[in-house]
Amino acid sequence: MKFDWREYFHLAQELANVNAASSDELASNSKPQVSEAKLRSCISRAYYSAFCISRNYLRDVLHDPRLSKVRTGDVNEHQYVADEFRYNNAKNKKLIEIGNDLRRLREYRNKSDYDDKIFNLQKEVEFALKLAENIIAKITELIQDAE
Repeated sequence: MKFDWREYFHLAQELANVNAASSDELASNSKPQVSEAKLRSCISRAYYSAFCISRNYLRDVLHDPRLSKVRTGDVNEHQYVADEFRYNNAKNKKLIEIGNDLRRLREYRNKSDYDDKIFNLQKEVEFALKLAENIIAKITELIQDAE
């Protein structure tokens, strides 16, 4: 059975909501804080959920020949998938939006995975989750339309 990439999105949502509150924080009624590692992982899982669902749409529904091949390393899949949506579907606004959102979400993922400091991490998490949710919803609509 194929992995359901939406599970990564659900995990991202859980990571954003799971709190790492100590008993002192709970006793003082202060808002519990989510650990930075969980927030960064949330962005990463949100991206991979949206990316893999998008890649699979190109590969399995649109039968993209470059994604259908056994991985040979000749394609940077992350860049390729976003570009396919952005540039090779100039007449379909929904596909262009998916590509643009995927590119932005990848930037957030790269930042969360590699940068030592991220300012306004909570806002980036919220935006990343919204981008992923939008991408997944649009791909789901496209798949339903194709059936």
